[in-house]
Amino acid sequence: MNTAEKRNPALVELILVILFFALSAMILVQVFVKAHVLSEESRSRTLGMVLAEDLLEQWKEVPKQPEQLFSLENGWQEQETGGEVRTFLTGCGENMEPADPQQAVYEVRAELWSEEREAGELYHIKVQVAKPQGGKTFVELETARYVPD
Repeated sequence: MNTAEKRNPALVELILVILFFALSAMILVQVFVKAHVLSEESRSRTLGMVLAEDLLEQWKEVPKQPEQLFSLENGWQEQETGGEVRTFLTGCGENMEPADPQQAVYEVRAELWSEEREAGELYHIKVQVAKPQGGKTFVELETARYVPD
């Protein structure tokens, strides 16, 4: 018998098995990374929604005096926009805790405006939670409250 005719198939099988496991591992790593990214986005949306809803509930108590809620002591800064809409900004950390705007992971923006009606005034607020510098908006909520004269 010639040695060229006697080949050991175990080495070829071993290489194929290693290749299969390497490809499987690569696909699984991509799946886990995608799942992690989706989990972080979902977490950000949930925490942002809780923060925005809490802010709206606090605002409903004092729609005529937003300075009580959106004060410098509370970490808010009023942005000069001109016009009838008042815009307040603050920063939040990874867990939506208050943070310095330069160090913030998220930006919270509150826009306030009012409309005079026949027997009172209609106060509006829109709250957005987004990544700083025009990034992705995670939450945007809007509500209004009518205050009779």
